[in-house]
Amino acid sequence: MSKVATIAQATLSLMVAAATLSAAPMPGFTLAAQTARFSFYTKGAKVEAEKSEQYLAKVEAMLGAKFDGHADYYRYASTTELAVATGSYAEGVTFTGQKQIHSAHGFHAHEIVHLVAGQMGDPGVMFHEGLAVVLGNDAKWNGADVDKIAKRAVKAVPAVALLASFESLDAQTAYPVAGSFVKGLVTKHGLNKVADFFRSCTRPADREAAFQRTFGVAYAQAVGDWAQAL
Repeated sequence: MSKVATIAQATLSLMVAAATLSAAPMPGFTLAAQTARFSFYTKGAKVEAEKSEQYLAKVEAMLGAKFDGHADYYRYASTTELAVATGSYAEGVTFTGQKQIHSAHGFHAHEIVHLVAGQMGDPGVMFHEGLAVVLGNDAKWNGADVDKIAKRAVKAVPAVALLASFESLDAQTAYPVAGSFVKGLVTKHGLNKVADFFRSCTRPADREAAFQRTFGVAYAQAVGDWAQAL
């Protein structure tokens, strides 16, 4: 599970905020490794520095985007430890404004996708998580194809309402459903078009008009087409 966060969406704990202001690592963490675009901090848990750096370059190539700056990657021993520090009970959380990944994994593809996509634009958390599931999780959730999970979900709740309620849904439904919808866009229009859509949204309020311009169809119609195709 993961959650993309910006200053408007989430606030780091006082401990994280203090570290950001001072440009020093969070208390208890030490520098374990550095690459061209990452500094990896840990309390002893393993990090996969080169793999992360290579995957960042792969995501940049896939999305036609360049990550601007240098990111801090904080490696936690458990999701509980991560939750205490960030306020988010998840396997990982990315604060794009601060250029920080906080993760319970030594390598976290899902969060690296957020790091790049978060600088491209903001069509809303559902699209961000959907893209991260498609690219970072290979369009699977707990080993299952996201379309299979989404097909069951839309039988119980209308598709438009399901996507609109992303942030209030259980993660085991919300993330694969978002992933399935974004996967459908990638399959039908191509990843470049999806990247263009992200760039067209400086805020979630831009989504409807940007979606129509980019894909040539209204958002509500695209949702209906996706649900019908499942």
